[in-house]
Amino acid sequence: MTARLYRFAVLLVAAVAVGLAGVQPFGQTAARAAALPTPDETASGETPPPLEATATPSPSGKIVRFAGQILDERAGFVFFTTGDGFRLDPAVKIDDAAKGGPTTLRPVTRTYARASFDTGTGNVVELALSSRKLPDEAAYEDVKKFAVALSTPYANPDLRGGEGFSGKPVLVVFTVEVPPKTPFTDEVYIATDVSGWSATAIRMDRVDALHYRVTRDFNSGTKFLYRYTRGSWQSAERGPGGIETKPRVFQVRNADIQSKNDVVDNWGDSDQFAPDLNGVLPTPFNPVPIVTPPHR
Repeated sequence: MTARLYRFAVLLVAAVAVGLAGVQPFGQTAARAAALPTPDETASGETPPPLEATATPSPSGKIVRFAGQILDERAGFVFFTTGDGFRLDPAVKIDDAAKGGPTTLRPVTRTYARASFDTGTGNVVELALSSRKLPDEAAYEDVKKFAVALSTPYANPDLRGGEGFSGKPVLVVFTVEVPPKTPFTDEVYIATDVSGWSATAIRMDRVDALHYRVTRDFNSGTKFLYRYTRGSWQSAERGPGGIETKPRVFQVRNADIQSKNDVVDNWGDSDQFAPDLNGVLPTPFNPVPIVTPPHR
Protein backbone atom coordinates (compact mmCIF):
# COMPACT_ATOMS: atom_id res chain seq x y z
CA MET A 1 0.00 0.00 0.00
CA THR A 2 2.81 2.30 0.79
CA ALA A 3 4.40 1.64 -2.60
CA ARG A 4 1.16 2.43 -4.41
CA LEU A 5 0.76 5.74 -2.55
CA TYR A 6 4.33 6.62 -3.38
CA ARG A 7 3.82 5.98 -7.12
CA PHE A 8 0.56 8.00 -7.10
CA ALA A 9 2.28 10.93 -5.43
CA VAL A 10 5.10 10.85 -7.98
CA LEU A 11 2.62 10.84 -10.89
CA LEU A 12 0.64 13.74 -9.33
CA VAL A 13 3.74 15.86 -8.89
CA ALA A 14 4.79 15.13 -12.49
CA ALA A 15 1.39 16.12 -13.84
CA VAL A 16 1.41 19.37 -11.91
CA ALA A 17 4.92 20.14 -13.21
CA VAL A 18 3.90 19.50 -16.81
CA GLY A 19 0.86 21.73 -16.43
CA LEU A 20 2.89 24.58 -15.01
CA ALA A 21 5.49 24.23 -17.78
CA GLY A 22 3.06 24.06 -20.72
CA VAL A 23 -0.19 25.89 -20.01
CA GLN A 24 1.20 29.33 -19.11
CA PRO A 25 3.40 29.78 -22.22
CA PHE A 26 0.51 28.66 -24.42
CA GLY A 27 -1.73 31.26 -22.83
CA GLN A 28 0.84 33.99 -23.50
CA THR A 29 1.19 32.92 -27.14
CA ALA A 30 -2.58 32.99 -27.61
CA ALA A 31 -2.76 36.49 -26.13
CA ARG A 32 -0.12 37.74 -28.56
CA ALA A 33 -1.97 36.14 -31.48
CA ALA A 34 -5.16 37.91 -30.48
CA ALA A 35 -3.40 41.26 -30.35
CA LEU A 36 -1.62 40.90 -33.75
CA PRO A 37 -3.67 38.64 -36.04
CA THR A 38 -1.98 37.13 -39.03
CA PRO A 39 -3.18 38.19 -42.52
CA ASP A 40 -5.33 35.07 -42.78
CA GLU A 41 -7.08 35.88 -39.52
CA THR A 42 -8.21 39.45 -40.47
CA ALA A 43 -11.91 40.16 -40.46
CA SER A 44 -11.98 40.78 -44.20
CA GLY A 45 -9.97 37.69 -45.01
CA GLU A 46 -7.55 39.83 -47.11
CA THR A 47 -3.96 40.82 -46.57
CA PRO A 48 -3.89 44.31 -44.97
CA PRO A 49 -2.21 47.12 -46.97
CA PRO A 50 1.38 48.10 -46.16
CA LEU A 51 1.97 50.93 -43.72
CA GLU A 52 3.11 53.37 -46.41
CA ALA A 53 -0.19 52.92 -48.23
CA THR A 54 -2.35 53.60 -45.18
CA ALA A 55 -0.22 56.65 -44.34
CA THR A 56 -1.13 58.42 -47.62
CA PRO A 57 -4.31 60.53 -47.22
CA SER A 58 -7.06 59.88 -49.74
CA PRO A 59 -8.50 62.77 -51.82
CA SER A 60 -10.69 64.96 -49.69
CA GLY A 61 -13.38 65.23 -52.34
CA LYS A 62 -14.12 68.84 -51.40
CA ILE A 63 -15.15 71.12 -54.27
CA VAL A 64 -13.88 74.69 -54.59
CA ARG A 65 -15.47 76.89 -57.25
CA PHE A 66 -13.70 79.80 -58.91
CA ALA A 67 -15.34 82.15 -61.41
CA GLY A 68 -13.43 84.04 -64.06
CA GLN A 69 -13.03 84.79 -67.76
CA ILE A 70 -11.43 82.19 -70.01
CA LEU A 71 -8.40 83.01 -72.11
CA ASP A 72 -8.11 79.65 -73.84
CA GLU A 73 -8.80 75.92 -73.52
CA ARG A 74 -6.66 73.34 -75.23
CA ALA A 75 -4.73 70.08 -74.76
CA GLY A 76 -6.40 69.29 -71.44
CA PHE A 77 -5.78 72.70 -69.85
CA VAL A 78 -7.98 75.73 -69.28
CA PHE A 79 -6.40 79.19 -69.05
CA PHE A 80 -8.03 82.10 -67.29
CA THR A 81 -7.15 85.74 -67.88
CA THR A 82 -4.96 85.52 -64.79
CA GLY A 83 -2.53 83.72 -67.11
CA ASP A 84 -2.57 80.50 -65.10
CA GLY A 85 -3.23 77.14 -66.66
CA PHE A 86 -5.31 74.57 -64.77
CA ARG A 87 -5.48 70.89 -65.62
CA LEU A 88 -8.86 69.54 -66.73
CA ASP A 89 -10.00 66.20 -65.38
CA PRO A 90 -10.23 63.58 -68.17
CA ALA A 91 -13.94 63.29 -67.39
CA VAL A 92 -14.55 67.04 -66.99
CA LYS A 93 -18.18 68.09 -67.29
CA ILE A 94 -18.85 71.20 -69.40
CA ASP A 95 -22.32 72.62 -68.88
CA ASP A 96 -24.41 75.78 -68.63
CA ALA A 97 -23.80 77.93 -65.55
CA ALA A 98 -27.41 79.14 -65.38
CA LYS A 99 -29.36 75.99 -66.26
CA GLY A 100 -26.92 73.29 -65.20
CA GLY A 101 -27.56 71.23 -68.34
CA PRO A 102 -25.98 71.08 -71.81
CA THR A 103 -24.76 74.36 -73.29
CA THR A 104 -24.14 75.73 -76.76
CA LEU A 105 -21.30 77.90 -75.45
CA ARG A 106 -17.71 76.86 -75.97
CA PRO A 107 -14.78 77.44 -73.60
CA VAL A 108 -13.13 80.05 -75.81
CA THR A 109 -11.66 83.51 -75.27
CA ARG A 110 -13.89 85.96 -73.38
CA THR A 111 -16.33 83.28 -72.23
CA TYR A 112 -17.02 83.36 -68.51
CA ALA A 113 -16.76 80.16 -66.54
CA ARG A 114 -17.13 78.74 -63.06
CA ALA A 115 -14.47 76.09 -62.55
CA SER A 116 -15.07 73.42 -59.91
CA PHE A 117 -11.81 72.11 -58.47
CA ASP A 118 -11.43 68.75 -56.73
CA THR A 119 -9.13 69.62 -53.84
CA GLY A 120 -7.90 66.02 -53.77
CA THR A 121 -6.48 66.08 -57.31
CA GLY A 122 -6.36 69.80 -58.08
CA ASN A 123 -8.11 69.14 -61.41
CA VAL A 124 -11.09 71.00 -62.79
CA VAL A 125 -13.97 68.49 -62.74
CA GLU A 126 -16.68 70.85 -63.99
CA LEU A 127 -16.63 73.94 -66.18
CA ALA A 128 -19.89 75.86 -66.11
CA LEU A 129 -20.00 78.39 -68.96
CA SER A 130 -21.77 81.73 -69.25
CA SER A 131 -21.86 84.71 -71.60
CA ARG A 132 -22.09 87.01 -68.58
CA LYS A 133 -19.84 87.60 -65.62
CA LEU A 134 -20.43 85.11 -62.82
CA PRO A 135 -20.41 85.96 -59.11
CA ASP A 136 -17.28 85.15 -57.15
CA GLU A 137 -17.46 82.04 -54.99
CA ALA A 138 -13.83 81.36 -54.09
CA ALA A 139 -10.92 83.78 -54.05
CA TYR A 140 -8.18 83.44 -56.62
CA GLU A 141 -5.76 82.66 -53.78
CA ASP A 142 -7.85 79.57 -52.98
CA VAL A 143 -7.19 77.97 -56.37
CA LYS A 144 -3.82 79.43 -57.34
CA LYS A 145 -2.09 76.45 -55.73
CA PHE A 146 -3.73 74.19 -58.34
CA ALA A 147 -2.20 76.10 -61.27
CA VAL A 148 0.33 74.23 -63.38
CA ALA A 149 3.67 75.90 -62.74
CA LEU A 150 4.57 78.16 -65.63
CA SER A 151 8.19 77.52 -66.48
CA THR A 152 10.50 80.51 -66.61
CA PRO A 153 13.29 80.91 -69.15
CA TYR A 154 16.85 80.16 -68.10
CA ALA A 155 19.11 83.15 -67.70
CA ASN A 156 21.60 81.71 -70.21
CA PRO A 157 19.88 78.95 -72.16
CA ASP A 158 22.85 78.51 -74.50
CA LEU A 159 25.08 77.58 -71.56
CA ARG A 160 22.93 74.77 -70.21
CA GLY A 161 23.47 72.19 -72.90
CA GLY A 162 22.80 68.49 -72.63
CA GLU A 163 19.08 68.90 -71.97
CA GLY A 164 17.89 67.72 -75.35
CA PHE A 165 14.40 68.27 -76.70
CA SER A 166 11.65 65.72 -77.01
CA GLY A 167 9.69 67.57 -79.70
CA LYS A 168 6.45 67.12 -77.75
CA PRO A 169 3.82 69.88 -77.96
CA VAL A 170 4.18 72.56 -75.30
CA LEU A 171 1.58 75.18 -74.39
CA VAL A 172 3.30 78.55 -74.50
CA VAL A 173 1.70 81.59 -72.85
CA PHE A 174 2.86 84.96 -74.20
CA THR A 175 2.03 88.03 -72.10
CA VAL A 176 2.99 91.56 -73.10
CA GLU A 177 2.64 94.87 -71.31
CA VAL A 178 2.05 97.73 -73.75
CA PRO A 179 2.70 101.47 -73.34
CA PRO A 180 -0.07 103.45 -71.62
CA LYS A 181 -0.56 105.53 -74.79
CA THR A 182 -1.62 102.44 -76.76
CA PRO A 183 -5.10 103.08 -78.26
CA PHE A 184 -7.59 100.98 -76.34
CA THR A 185 -9.36 99.79 -79.48
CA ASP A 186 -6.17 98.59 -81.22
CA GLU A 187 -5.26 94.93 -81.63
CA VAL A 188 -1.82 93.58 -80.74
CA TYR A 189 -0.12 90.82 -82.72
CA ILE A 190 3.02 88.68 -82.63
CA ALA A 191 5.00 88.52 -85.86
CA THR A 192 7.58 85.72 -86.27
CA ASP A 193 10.20 84.72 -88.77
CA VAL A 194 8.51 81.33 -89.17
CA SER A 195 5.33 83.10 -90.35
CA GLY A 196 7.15 85.09 -93.02
CA TRP A 197 7.17 88.13 -90.72
CA SER A 198 3.47 88.72 -91.26
CA ALA A 199 2.61 91.70 -89.03
CA THR A 200 -0.69 90.01 -88.09
CA ALA A 201 0.48 86.42 -87.66
CA ILE A 202 -0.74 85.79 -84.09
CA ARG A 203 -3.51 87.96 -82.66
CA MET A 204 -3.39 88.45 -78.91
CA ASP A 205 -6.30 88.90 -76.49
CA ARG A 206 -6.61 91.94 -74.28
CA VAL A 207 -6.55 91.11 -70.57
CA ASP A 208 -6.77 94.63 -69.20
CA ALA A 209 -5.85 98.18 -70.21
CA LEU A 210 -2.13 97.42 -70.47
CA HIS A 211 -1.81 93.67 -70.97
CA TYR A 212 -2.40 91.25 -73.83
CA ARG A 213 -2.04 87.48 -73.69
CA VAL A 214 -2.25 84.46 -75.97
CA THR A 215 -1.53 80.73 -75.79
CA ARG A 216 -0.16 78.65 -78.64
CA ASP A 217 1.19 75.12 -79.18
CA PHE A 218 4.82 74.72 -80.19
CA ASN A 219 7.01 71.64 -80.26
CA SER A 220 9.79 71.64 -77.69
CA GLY A 221 13.08 72.66 -79.24
CA THR A 222 11.41 75.13 -81.61
CA LYS A 223 13.38 78.37 -81.83
CA PHE A 224 12.17 81.52 -83.56
CA LEU A 225 12.46 85.30 -83.74
CA TYR A 226 9.47 87.51 -83.01
CA ARG A 227 8.23 91.07 -82.51
CA TYR A 228 5.04 92.70 -81.29
CA THR A 229 3.04 94.87 -83.66
CA ARG A 230 -0.31 96.61 -83.88
CA GLY A 231 -1.04 95.27 -87.34
CA SER A 232 1.73 96.79 -89.47
CA TRP A 233 5.47 97.28 -89.41
CA GLN A 234 4.97 101.01 -89.09
CA SER A 235 3.34 100.30 -85.73
CA ALA A 236 5.84 97.60 -84.68
CA GLU A 237 7.46 97.77 -81.28
CA ARG A 238 10.45 100.02 -80.57
CA GLY A 239 12.89 100.12 -77.69
CA PRO A 240 13.39 102.87 -75.07
CA GLY A 241 13.44 106.31 -76.67
CA GLY A 242 11.87 104.93 -79.85
CA ILE A 243 15.13 103.24 -80.91
CA GLU A 244 14.91 100.33 -83.34
CA THR A 245 15.90 97.03 -81.67
CA LYS A 246 16.69 93.51 -82.80
CA PRO A 247 13.89 90.92 -82.86
CA ARG A 248 13.27 88.95 -79.70
CA VAL A 249 14.43 85.31 -79.52
CA PHE A 250 12.43 82.47 -78.01
CA GLN A 251 13.05 78.74 -77.66
CA VAL A 252 10.53 76.19 -76.48
CA ARG A 253 11.72 73.94 -73.68
CA ASN A 254 10.64 70.50 -72.49
CA ALA A 255 7.67 71.34 -70.28
CA ASP A 256 3.90 71.07 -70.09
CA ILE A 257 3.48 74.85 -70.05
CA GLN A 258 6.00 77.62 -70.69
CA SER A 259 5.51 81.34 -70.18
CA LYS A 260 7.09 84.40 -71.73
CA ASN A 261 6.50 87.88 -70.32
CA ASP A 262 7.56 90.94 -72.31
CA VAL A 263 7.26 94.73 -72.15
CA VAL A 264 6.89 97.02 -75.16
CA ASP A 265 8.49 100.41 -74.48
CA ASN A 266 7.26 102.26 -77.56
CA TRP A 267 5.42 101.77 -80.85
CA GLY A 268 6.96 102.76 -84.16
CA ASP A 269 4.06 104.99 -85.22
CA SER A 270 4.42 107.02 -82.04
CA ASP A 271 7.32 108.67 -83.88
CA GLN A 272 6.11 110.98 -86.64
CA PHE A 273 9.26 110.13 -88.61
CA ALA A 274 8.71 106.35 -88.45
CA PRO A 275 9.01 104.75 -91.91
CA ASP A 276 5.84 103.52 -93.58
CA LEU A 277 7.49 100.36 -95.00
CA ASN A 278 5.05 100.47 -97.92
CA GLY A 279 1.99 99.93 -95.71
CA VAL A 280 2.00 96.24 -94.91
CA LEU A 281 -1.60 96.03 -93.73
CA PRO A 282 -3.27 92.88 -95.09
CA THR A 283 -5.73 93.19 -97.99
CA PRO A 284 -8.28 90.76 -99.43
CA PHE A 285 -5.83 90.09 -102.28
CA ASN A 286 -2.83 89.66 -100.02
CA PRO A 287 -4.06 88.60 -96.53
CA VAL A 288 -0.61 87.52 -95.31
CA PRO A 289 1.97 89.97 -96.63
CA ILE A 290 5.60 88.83 -96.42
CA VAL A 291 7.82 91.59 -95.15
CA THR A 292 11.31 91.55 -93.73
CA PRO A 293 11.53 94.07 -90.88
CA PRO A 294 14.46 96.46 -90.82
CA HIS A 295 17.61 95.69 -88.83
CA ARG A 296 16.76 92.01 -88.59
